[in-house]
Amino acid sequence: MKAQVLLNTAGAKHLIAKALTKYIDLKKRIYIAYGSTNDYLLYHLGIKTKKLYAAGCNVGGKFNVTTDRDEPIVLENKKLTDIAEFDITANDYFIKGANALWYENSKKCAAVCAADKNGGTYGNFYVKAASRGARVIIPVGHEKLIPFFKETSQNVDFATGSKFAMLRFFYGEVFTEIEAFKILFGLKANVVCAGGIFDSKGAVGFEIDGINVKEAIEFIEKYNNLFLEESKEVNFQF
Repeated sequence: MKAQVLLNTAGAKHLIAKALTKYIDLKKRIYIAYGSTNDYLLYHLGIKTKKLYAAGCNVGGKFNVTTDRDEPIVLENKKLTDIAEFDITANDYFIKGANALWYENSKKCAAVCAADKNGGTYGNFYVKAASRGARVIIPVGHEKLIPFFKETSQNVDFATGSKFAMLRFFYGEVFTEIEAFKILFGLKANVVCAGGIFDSKGAVGFEIDGINVKEAIEFIEKYNNLFLEESKEVNFQF
């Protein structure tokens, strides 16, 4: 069966997050970095946070940094672990979202914004995870698709909000809706269009093909308008 489906930003994050719960070995230690998609991952892991689990996001027409956050979450065998006692090893997972997705020779690539002077989680933790050979997974939806990567730094004269650098991921698995459709429903998926208005701003259209299309449609209908951000406490630095 073949179908055309529209995923808005909430639906895409739910899809990716739910698939990650099936893809990650939850018996191991997992560092879940700040990020809007990772906020949805926590939801599907049954972990509740009152505050938006993100370090930065674009809102109010500006690049913003959150000023009040929960402690970074580390799980071990599905249970919360004290972050102060955590030092990543090759046996651990590191889940880090992205702000840009693009393709090079049919390979998915990703980069993240860093407004922190030290490079944020990328500079303080991702490099260590990559150096030690940890299992790094980079969840990102096609709403963040860009034509190609352009290096930029915080060394600019003006920014609408916080100045940031774009830091390219050189190590890890980029995990999108395409991987999520395959893992959750065994479906082949292709991006066919993008855009929308009202609650479908930033939506992406997919053509999906396989036996379990009806199950995928039911999932999309359930989660497409469940925006977790609307129920979270959040303060921004403008």
